[in-house]
Amino acid sequence: MKIKKKIISAITEKTKINVSQFIELCLYGDDGYYIKNDVIGKKNDFITSPEISQMFGEMLTIFLINNWNEKIKTEFNLIELGPGTGTLIVDILRTATVNKDFFNAINLTLIEKNENLIIKQKNNLNNINFYSVNWAKDINIKDHNRPAIVYSNEFFDCFPIRQFYRKNKWYEKCIKYNETEKIFNFTSEEVDNIELLNKLEKFNGVNVAEISETRKKYFELVCKYIKKNSGISITIDYGYKDPPKNFSLQTIYNHKKTHLFDNLGNQDITAHVNFDELMNIAYKHELKIDLFCNQKDFLNGCGLKKRKEELQKNKNEKTFKKIELDYERLTNKSQMGEIFKVLVISCF
Repeated sequence: MKIKKKIISAITEKTKINVSQFIELCLYGDDGYYIKNDVIGKKNDFITSPEISQMFGEMLTIFLINNWNEKIKTEFNLIELGPGTGTLIVDILRTATVNKDFFNAINLTLIEKNENLIIKQKNNLNNINFYSVNWAKDINIKDHNRPAIVYSNEFFDCFPIRQFYRKNKWYEKCIKYNETEKIFNFTSEEVDNIELLNKLEKFNGVNVAEISETRKKYFELVCKYIKKNSGISITIDYGYKDPPKNFSLQTIYNHKKTHLFDNLGNQDITAHVNFDELMNIAYKHELKIDLFCNQKDFLNGCGLKKRKEELQKNKNEKTFKKIELDYERLTNKSQMGEIFKVLVISCF
């Protein structure tokens, strides 16, 4: 109820708020979804690739080791953005022991704001006897002057977005509160800001647009960091290069799709990542696009199919099928294989 009161107060002050402001209060306010909740896993609202199978983290580690060998080959900062329960970093560290030079060169930092998740991350890392970890709420551009690898999985989809649609002119979707009926409603406002209109005109051939200023600013920070320290960034998320014809905003509660106005502060709210925008930010900072592909091609390129077959050897029928289903979920076009993209940028 605290979040609802804060939203109503913000609307009362301005008569309406945009979708981004609504999402910000729901997700990142004092009682916001990502601040107070343990949200990842089969028993919670959503499940990510590392939670599906250890193979995801193993393949990412192979990619990290190969890039470290080719481009860094010295002590470096390994930084994960939004590590969730710590499943991915545990799989990475466990797999990294195959290359002692790489493993011993790691200075690990986990970027996390959720105190409940930090406790889980610490417990999971303690289970593999890895204790040399720093926690921070944001990337520090003034951090240690050593090479860095910054990676994330399903991090940038969580940033608030503004929504726009075109009917001869561009309009922004907004939210108001009906005091009589005690409900939230959508409304709209014509866009008259020239700078914003110029941004919207880049969405050629479609009549909807989603823009996240906070996502853009955060990726700018990542680019500045790896440019300053000599590094690599790996971004894995669901998204697009060409603008979609429909809005991508979705809300999830207990693994089921819901409405934006439901379960305030207790449901996930995400939107597809505009990878074309991220690439343009990288170019602006004179960084190179080393790789852009879908998750299926990335994982299979790292040897996922061979690893799957290794894990299936001498397994009983139930385990064999489970490994096969996990592989399909990670790579199948109708599941995570196509919609999830991998963007790798570097200064090398």
